[in-house]
Amino acid sequence: MPSPTASLTAALGLDVTRLEPTRPGDDDSPGNGNWHLWTRDGDHHILRRYHVLRTEEDLAYETKVLEHLTERGWCVPTKLAGPIRYDGRLWAVTRFVPGSPHEEETADQRAERGAALARLHEDLRDLELGHRPGFYEACDLDAMAAFQGWDSGVEGLRELRPDLADRSVRAMGGAKKLISEHGLRELPQTIVHGDFASWNLHFDADPRLAGVIDFDLCHPDIRAWEFVIARVHRAPELLAGYQHATRTPLAADELAAIKPLQVVFRVLMVMAELWKGRQSGQFDEAMIERQLGLGQALT
Repeated sequence: MPSPTASLTAALGLDVTRLEPTRPGDDDSPGNGNWHLWTRDGDHHILRRYHVLRTEEDLAYETKVLEHLTERGWCVPTKLAGPIRYDGRLWAVTRFVPGSPHEEETADQRAERGAALARLHEDLRDLELGHRPGFYEACDLDAMAAFQGWDSGVEGLRELRPDLADRSVRAMGGAKKLISEHGLRELPQTIVHGDFASWNLHFDADPRLAGVIDFDLCHPDIRAWEFVIARVHRAPELLAGYQHATRTPLAADELAAIKPLQVVFRVLMVMAELWKGRQSGQFDEAMIERQLGLGQALT
């Protein structure tokens, strides 16, 4: 996979003096990669290489979300240059969001994250962007399966572990049944962050919320899905903080959607593993088995 070069940063219109990876392993990943970037003028930005599945069209959607939130006073990774296509991947330079995540959230900090999510949803409420190209609501499992090649992934897994392939198929069927029984696709939608987990919120030394990063998965979906992705099962205070801070608390049917959506989440995790297995030629059988086990425990 390509890594940053002088010709890339020149193509982005920047005179760069230093690049440092934000984490190891990004050079060889089909997923997102991020590098700290300093210009000759002393500016500190982030150079971002996008997931192989990202397109110019869906990044334009993300850009509009980030620009909208910036106008509302949020510190988010708004795009400063790009995206451009370079050596087969999409790249951009984004605003550096200072601060760092809490190392281990306390109960109060989990509630604070819920209150921050309430404010985020309030500020996104009036943004009408329609469908994000290449994205589907979590409960549209047929569309998600077609996009990520579920059938091919299952058949590839079947050659190695027929039992895991059969369990994956049964899990998909069970998730679809829950979606229908609970009317999950009928619930109201908003633009969700898509990964409002603790590691995507940065705090300064006070500690006050400094900014929010990684809007890579923002798209229209139901609010209950946001809580499942934000790991509400590990942070119940998240929901309490949200309900206290928002002007529109989750209704009873939205609250009831959280548990079945946790099953859907595990099926989507299996789907992601099957996609990665097809790309790399090696399936992580232990991870697939773990996700199936967690999903079964919730039913």
